[in-house]
Amino acid sequence: MEESLRWLGQVLAVVVLVLRPVMSLEMQCPVPSIPHGQLTPAQNLTYGSTAMLQCDAGYIPVGATTTLRCLGGGRWHPRLPACVLGHCPYPPVIDHADRGPQHEFPVGTTVIYSCRPGYTSLPEVSPVTTCLKNFTWSVIPKLCQKVQCPSPVIPNGRVVSPRKAEYTFGHHMEFQCDHGYVLRGSQRIQCWSDGTWRPPMPYCDKVCGPPPKITNGHHASLTTEQHSGLRAEQFPYGSVIKYSCMEGLSLIGDNAIYCTSDDGENLVWSGPAPQCRVVRCPKPVVASGRMAPQGLTFPYGAAGAFSCDVFYYLHSDDPLLWVSLSVLCPPPQVLNGRLKSTFDAETWYQTNATVTFECLHGYEFADNGVMSSEGSWTATCLPDGTWTQLPKCKREGDADVCEEVLYIKMVSECGVPREEIKNLLEIQKLFLEIKKLKVELENLTK
Repeated sequence: MEESLRWLGQVLAVVVLVLRPVMSLEMQCPVPSIPHGQLTPAQNLTYGSTAMLQCDAGYIPVGATTTLRCLGGGRWHPRLPACVLGHCPYPPVIDHADRGPQHEFPVGTTVIYSCRPGYTSLPEVSPVTTCLKNFTWSVIPKLCQKVQCPSPVIPNGRVVSPRKAEYTFGHHMEFQCDHGYVLRGSQRIQCWSDGTWRPPMPYCDKVCGPPPKITNGHHASLTTEQHSGLRAEQFPYGSVIKYSCMEGLSLIGDNAIYCTSDDGENLVWSGPAPQCRVVRCPKPVVASGRMAPQGLTFPYGAAGAFSCDVFYYLHSDDPLLWVSLSVLCPPPQVLNGRLKSTFDAETWYQTNATVTFECLHGYEFADNGVMSSEGSWTATCLPDGTWTQLPKCKREGDADVCEEVLYIKMVSECGVPREEIKNLLEIQKLFLEIKKLKVELENLTK
C-alpha cells in the first residue's frame, strides 16, 4: 500500500512536469504588433494582467479606451486597438494675412499665409506654419506690415491735400503747380497695394502766357491735348494759336504761332500776332477791254463790270465779276530809295513776289526790318494786294521829316481811308513838335 502511494506520487510529478509548459502557455497573452504604437508593459502579460496602449508621437489610438486585459486562452479585451495619424486644430489667425482653403490638418501638414492687399510680408520672416507631432502649430511671428508709398515730391508745384508722416495703401494726394507752370498728368493720385502711386506722379511743365492779341480779328487754340489744371491763359510747349480776321480784312503775317523755347529753358511765342488790314484790290488789267467803275484800287466786296472793245467779246458767262479774283501789288515806292535790281521793276506784282531795296547815296535805312547781310531790304507782295513793311531811307545821321510828309502824300493817293490819314497827320504833327523842341534845346546848349 505504501509502495503504491509512492508510485502514484511519482506519476503525478511526471504529469505536472509534462503539463506545466502547456498551462503556462494558456495563462499568458501574446505581445501584439501595433503599427505606430506599443503596449506597456511589453512582457509578463499573463492571464488577468492589464497593459496600456501607447502610440508613437503624432499618432492617436482608435477607440474609447487604451487599457487592455489579458484573458484566458491568450485573448485581449477589448480587441486590439490601432494608432492613426493625429490632426492639428485650425491654424492660428495671423494679422492682415490669409491662408489656403484647407480643412484637414494631419501632422506634418504645412500652411502658407499671404498678406492681404495693402500689406507686405516682413523680410526674412517665413509665411509657412507646420502641424507638429504634439498637435500644435509652429510659431509665426508678426508677418505682414502696411505697404508704404514714397513721399511725393513735385518740383515747381505743391501738395494741396493734407500732409502725412507716411503714405500707406489707399491714401490720396492732390497737386497744384506754381504760377507759370501747368500740370502734366493726373491731378489726383492714389497709393496702391504694391507701394506705387497710380496714376503715375505728375510733373509741372512750363507754359507760355496768353498769346498776343490781334486787332479786328480772332485767335483760337489748335492744341487738342487736354491737361489737368490747365487754365485759359496757360499754354504748354507746342501749343498752336491760329489767327483770323473779321470779314473785309486781310491777315498780314503768319496766321499761326506756337509756344516754343529760344534758350531751352524759358517758353515764348514763336512770333508776334499778325495784323488785320483793309483788303484793297488793284484795278485788273483787261486786254482789249475796260472795267467800270474807274479807279486804281477797290475795297473788299466791290464789283466791277467788264466790257470789250469793238471786234472782241467777253469770255465769261457773267459780265459782273468780283474784282478780288485778281489781286496784284502795285509798284512799291520808297522815298530816297530804289529797287536794287532793274529786273525787279514791273507794272504789277504777283502774290509772293519779292523785291529788294537800297537807299540812295547819303541815306540809310531808318530802322531794322527784313535786311540782308549786304545791307539791302526785302519786301514781299501779300495776298491782299499790299506789301510787307517797306523801308524808310533817312539822311545819314539824321531823321528826315520831309520823307514822312511825302509818305503821307503817297498814302493819300493810294486810296487809304480818310480816318487813317487823319491819324497819320496827327502823328506827324506830334513828330514835328518833338523835332522843333529838339532843335531849340540844341540851340540853348550852344
